[in-house]
Amino acid sequence: MGLKAITKLADIVEILRRECPWDREQTLFSMRYQALEEVYEFIEALERNDRERLVEEIGDILTVALMLLKIAEDEGVASADEIIERTVSKLIYKHPHIFGDKKGWGMKEVLENWENTKREGILSGVDTRRPALITAHRMGEKVARVGFDWESPDDVLRKVKEECEEFLNAPDEERRKEELGDLLFALAQYARKVGYYAEDALRQANSKFKERFRRLEEEAKRLGRSLKDMSLKEMDEIWERIKRS
Repeated sequence: MGLKAITKLADIVEILRRECPWDREQTLFSMRYQALEEVYEFIEALERNDRERLVEEIGDILTVALMLLKIAEDEGVASADEIIERTVSKLIYKHPHIFGDKKGWGMKEVLENWENTKREGILSGVDTRRPALITAHRMGEKVARVGFDWESPDDVLRKVKEECEEFLNAPDEERRKEELGDLLFALAQYARKVGYYAEDALRQANSKFKERFRRLEEEAKRLGRSLKDMSLKEMDEIWERIKRS
């Protein structure tokens, strides 16, 4: 790992924090959305297999991490040394199969130890502030490690159908909202069982919708029309052509 390069970047972050008006004004709280945005931009570059952009986004994440480290010092949360040392100690503690006397451990033992070193309770370490579909996936993973899981994807599909029926037959909107949550949770578990994240599937669907709507706007413009002046039927006809193309 290029420690010299990281040190150089850290020095630049120090200068920016000291001399750039925008960076001087930032707090840990104000940086929360920028940190989140950089992670999502990294995910997008990864999914598009855009190697050039991946390099850029990884660099942006590293820059934000170093800025957070500096701001934490400035706000009196902890020194950079304390934060780094605590992180080092945690990693060593959680990896006895690398740094301790558990050299023969396999993946099963490693995962069990990882959970045992966290707070008490199988789901106590799940951060419910992350995207809800990812949270559902992670909770499913965790409880599956103690055997609380469906045996096969087909079993989950039956649960999905059951939840869908309950959603459709809900007597009022409050109950329908609850059943919608149950349905989404079941769908997230199906995705987990077959090997992907429901969050990824939804993000891809969002991207597909965005691209198709862009083409719809272009087609309307080519026809000399405004979407606001077109009927839903006219837009649907164009939309279906776009889907088939």
